Amino acid sequence: MVLVQLLGPVEYRATGGNAVELGQAKQRCVFAMLAVSANEVVMPDELINWAWGADPPKSARNMIHSYISRLRGALEGADDGKGAILRRRHGGYVLEAEPDAIDLHRFRRTVAAARAAGTDTRTATGLLREALNSWRGRPLGGVPGEWATRTRWLLEREHLSALVECHEGELRLGGGTGLLDELHSLADQHPDNELVIRNLMTGLHRSGRRTEAVEAYETLRRRLADQLGVDPAQQTKALRATILRADPDLAAAGPRTDVAPSVPRQLPRGIRCVGREQELAMLDGSVTAADGRPVTRVIEGPPGIGKTALAVQWAHRVAHRFPDGQIFVDLHGSSVGARTGCAHVGGRAPEHHHGPAEPARRGRAVAPTRDRAPSGDDVLRFVLRSLGVVVPPGETDPVAFGRSALENLRVLVVLDDLASPEQLEVLQHGPPAGALLVTTRDAGRLSGIGALRTVGLRELSVQQAQRMLAGILGERRVEAEPWAVTRIIDLCGRSPRALSAAAEQALVRPWLPLEDLAAAMAGRSGVI
Repeated sequence: MVLVQLLGPVEYRATGGNAVELGQAKQRCVFAMLAVSANEVVMPDELINWAWGADPPKSARNMIHSYISRLRGALEGADDGKGAILRRRHGGYVLEAEPDAIDLHRFRRTVAAARAAGTDTRTATGLLREALNSWRGRPLGGVPGEWATRTRWLLEREHLSALVECHEGELRLGGGTGLLDELHSLADQHPDNELVIRNLMTGLHRSGRRTEAVEAYETLRRRLADQLGVDPAQQTKALRATILRADPDLAAAGPRTDVAPSVPRQLPRGIRCVGREQELAMLDGSVTAADGRPVTRVIEGPPGIGKTALAVQWAHRVAHRFPDGQIFVDLHGSSVGARTGCAHVGGRAPEHHHGPAEPARRGRAVAPTRDRAPSGDDVLRFVLRSLGVVVPPGETDPVAFGRSALENLRVLVVLDDLASPEQLEVLQHGPPAGALLVTTRDAGRLSGIGALRTVGLRELSVQQAQRMLAGILGERRVEAEPWAVTRIIDLCGRSPRALSAAAEQALVRPWLPLEDLAAAMAGRSGVI
């Protein structure tokens, strides 16, 4: 049973079906934030940042605590602890609920199952329709603010991607006339989306309306020429030619979707960096080279300095600029274990589950192996698989094929822990409408391969380190032992990774004086 509704007006319904009062707008927003990240710890600073942005009121932390307390009481009073539960954990908050109890998570799980069905079009289409039926209107209804606007836009992109895939499947199964109203409506909303227009063209042709199908193509062609100065993709041109020939095969099968992209959302969960505002500003902005192509952004620094976490935070900040997807590729260039990122609240590193690998099962990207450094070809194929594109067997120039498939897609690709220049070069000249972000310990290895904007990371200042510890442990605990905090910062060398590890030790032992922690750290390092 769905208890939490996010794909429409935000609601929580008790197991008996009665709606639970979630309070005023900002409190409802906090509930929505926790529900979107259900079963994951969300730190207070993240909630503050999402709810108020860069200029929160001084009372923001107290207000968050108050909202959480009221929400916890409302949930417990509604279900006696049998439904969703709001808990305090590791200094943050987590909304615990069965995945299927939240419509957004059920939608995503069902869409993933449909995409895993591979060539079983009937099963995949049925699952996609089931997922789409979860929607009850615009997502996050009744929730104001920048976070809600950004998240709502991303969720609507997920809905569009699933709906287009569903239409493609239904057309392959012989649908046509019965879909026209829905296809026309979607084309009116997204007149520049070639996948949408191709489905409309196929549906019109199936219904014996070949002239209208060709007119839909011509309308698209004029719009793209007037607004972007480009022609329709080769697949769209080929579909038009097939319709003009009155190809009988098109009456029994829908358009080819060999290179029709899906919309990947691979970024690890967002975290809030501390003290890296200047570096984030350096990554911002529209940066292009002399030839008009985007400049590759590079984050350079020693181990544990926070390259990955900074990259992830910036990628989340700008994800709305790249509606065709965000792809995260962990290249394991340093051949080390999981890295902790920068000064982030919560002391946890981003999880890395994405990277080039062996051929994907059922066409889906799978986690990488660390036995060898992935080649440039591995990277390209992983990026294409993430978009639902498979290089055809026997393709003599996969790089050219890949660049053609990526052309004009607004995709953000993060190449984390680069192992070799080849891994970047294969993507360096495309996609022209997207962006590349690289993290590496040595930017020197990239010299001469193209226009770069390099941001160097070094150790935190003492003030930044103090802010980081306060974000994890709380300001009271840090302010109570200033000498011990200074000692811990010195022992950690102001390294974000070391500071995060030290803070984690203190966080799980709230009774432990920081002076004792500093003494233990000094003893382990041999410092008197």
